[in-house]
Amino acid sequence: MSSPNSSQKKAALLKDQVRLVKRKDSQRYEIAPIKDPLSFEKGFFLVIQACQLLAQKNEGILFVGLAGPSGAGKTIFSEKILNFMPSVALISMDHYNDSSRIVDGNFDDPRLTDYDTLLQNINDLKEGKQVEIPIYDFKSSSRVGYRTLEVPSSKIVIIEGIYALSEKLRPLLDLRISVTGGVHFDLVKRLLRDIQRAGQEPEQIIHQISETVYPMYKAFIEPDLQTAHIKIINKFNPFTGFQSPTYILKSSKNVTEDQIRLIMSEEHTESMEQTYDIYLLPPGEDPESCQSYLRMRNKDGKYNLMFEEWVTDNPFVISPRISFKVSVRLLGGLMALGYTIATILKRNSHVFSEERVCVKIDWLEQLNRGYIQVHGKDRTVVQHVAELLGLEGTYIPRTYIEQIQLEKLLNEVTTLPEDLKTKLSMDDELVSSPVNALSQSSADRVTRRSKHHKRKGQKSFLVYKI
Repeated sequence: MSSPNSSQKKAALLKDQVRLVKRKDSQRYEIAPIKDPLSFEKGFFLVIQACQLLAQKNEGILFVGLAGPSGAGKTIFSEKILNFMPSVALISMDHYNDSSRIVDGNFDDPRLTDYDTLLQNINDLKEGKQVEIPIYDFKSSSRVGYRTLEVPSSKIVIIEGIYALSEKLRPLLDLRISVTGGVHFDLVKRLLRDIQRAGQEPEQIIHQISETVYPMYKAFIEPDLQTAHIKIINKFNPFTGFQSPTYILKSSKNVTEDQIRLIMSEEHTESMEQTYDIYLLPPGEDPESCQSYLRMRNKDGKYNLMFEEWVTDNPFVISPRISFKVSVRLLGGLMALGYTIATILKRNSHVFSEERVCVKIDWLEQLNRGYIQVHGKDRTVVQHVAELLGLEGTYIPRTYIEQIQLEKLLNEVTTLPEDLKTKLSMDDELVSSPVNALSQSSADRVTRRSKHHKRKGQKSFLVYKI
């Protein structure tokens, strides 16, 4: 006789969460819905197990619906399944787009899908027939041909797309899976995908997301996802493996301009910079623990949108960053997605640059304090220059926004500088002004703890002018 503890332990095992139940409308089986959302890896394990059990129990073709918002990771998840089970067939709903139905460039409108061809292909596969799958070209937004799909030897067909769990398809599906992520990283992933796949401009993509994709998701996709047997939360980080990071050593020690000139090469250049960094808090993040702010930078009248994460390897701050040129009008679209302004920092910098290293004397106006930064692509060079400046032992392994969080100064530094206020107010098309947004920046936030990632590097020796 097993003890209560052993039975509880058995129920907690991942493999025991998949239970087959008979469908009400047929003799086929499906799995009992798993209540709690699963991680990407755990979800993958259960999907494989569910497919294997259902294929053994049900006659004929097993149809699996895999749905989720644009950029959530559906394609990566389906490719992972194909790598594990190569005999599985995959049908992407993206290829059933009918370009003649596109209205105002809205590629997420459910009416865009050619369901007649899709349902015909599904029914033909059920009858054991080979089918002709459309091929859609995303750059030209047109159907360019067809490919032949044989009935897979595994008898498993995955239908992947944002509307793969729609009411038209649900009666045909033996297993329903949803993959979702947070708005912030979904936005980054969608940007990277569409730039590569369709050649769109970043600003165009973000406007499209805020004006059509996100509203369509809330109205048409999100309700369907609630019907999934297995719900997966994709925590995939688009910064993982990001190439060419910048290594930064920072100190509040007072260093003179002449001291910096002494250790720089004769070919170095000097310049003065003024930047405004508008830190945008992602939806659902707590400003005191968030480590994935969206930064909108105004420098020399030009705007850049910067996706970045904090990576610290004491005493270094490492900046894996993805940056896009945008216009200030984009701020309204981001606020429509749920971003709020957390902090705005004005910084004046004296910049000393040469080929492999940059040294900055920064003055943060609202904090009324100065810092010195040494940064470059080679951590050994950065460390060597910082040692020549006598900064060793005084390093601050935090970004400016993290330093503000640490000192609990967020409320004190959200005042909009007058000169930036003037620049922003000149744009009449801005949907929501930063001044008004500041009063809303503390609303509807959910606390979430983030973890620091660490990286380690190799040491070497370099000779610099002294």
